[in-house]
Amino acid sequence: MKITKVRAVSYKVQNAMTGWKTSLGGHDTHEMIFLRVDTDEKASGVGIASPGAIFISGDTGTNHLELINNRFGPAIVGADPFDLEGIIARLDSIVHGAERAKAGIDLALHDLMGKALGVPCNRLFGGVVHPRVRVTRLMGMYEPKEMAEKSRALAERGYTALKLKVGTTVREDVERVKRVREAVGPEVTITIDFNQACSPKEAIRTVNAMEPYDVALVEQPVKATDLKGMALVRQSVSPLVMADEAVNSATEALKIVEAGAADVISLKIPKMGGIFKARKAAAVCEAAGIEYLVGTAPGSRLLDAANVHLAASLRNLRLPCEIGEFERMANDPCAGLEIVNGFSSPPERPGLGIEVDLARVGLAE
Repeated sequence: MKITKVRAVSYKVQNAMTGWKTSLGGHDTHEMIFLRVDTDEKASGVGIASPGAIFISGDTGTNHLELINNRFGPAIVGADPFDLEGIIARLDSIVHGAERAKAGIDLALHDLMGKALGVPCNRLFGGVVHPRVRVTRLMGMYEPKEMAEKSRALAERGYTALKLKVGTTVREDVERVKRVREAVGPEVTITIDFNQACSPKEAIRTVNAMEPYDVALVEQPVKATDLKGMALVRQSVSPLVMADEAVNSATEALKIVEAGAADVISLKIPKMGGIFKARKAAAVCEAAGIEYLVGTAPGSRLLDAANVHLAASLRNLRLPCEIGEFERMANDPCAGLEIVNGFSSPPERPGLGIEVDLARVGLAE
């Protein structure tokens, strides 16, 4: 089997939860890059490259389209789609970084391989350890009252884990967490995400002021490059501290471990370059004895299906994962993944297991 064609197109999804933002910014439209990999044996796979918010990743859909259609695609035509190690090495030799575009290729290849073999793609990397994965839903940085109301609505739908975006002032952030805790009760797990908004001292002061409200985990409180600051926060607060923007590869995961900068690492398929590379970062965590979870970027069911396939395969996974954000996208062209009572399960259909409306996104034959 040989790859014969790679095509990528842009598709915009709308955030149905308007006003959603982080400490770094926000927008109501997300550009997704859908791509299709065809072969000489009529097997094909569909992937998604999620540029993410430009104020976080620096990526744009235009960059992704140019890379995939004009550089990555031509470079892998003629390759065996099962030669994943070789293909990824080839992509890495073309350009350093651009992991979100590379992730799109990775997902399309996992979809293709699974379909060619007639198995869900998790069978390609060990199978299912966790038939159901507990889901954390993300909550934008709204005013305290609105954040509490929206959080209550999610809890009433069966979600038992929420991640709150924070990072304005100590008073406002503490009030957000207080209001949400009062709204959802004691049984819901609350984590907070600063998106690098604080100095170490500010983060310590804010998190310690939230002590009465049982925050379980604190994500990326300081700048991604400030590993000493991360380590100081970790030593000074009770909740677990998680690295996100600070970890984009297995190598960076190792640096976090060496610096003692985090208790948990967020494994994100887009920023790490795909399932293949995310699993390498997971192996670093397992060897070092630190926790991980599967994080997400705004996207469609196609991306979250990849997330749940990955999460379900990770032996040491104990924390809830960010798999449900497709629910806040108003015009997702994909079907085949749902959340039931706050849990998600990997699709059982071959490949990623998702039905993509190829005509709608512009990838029909």
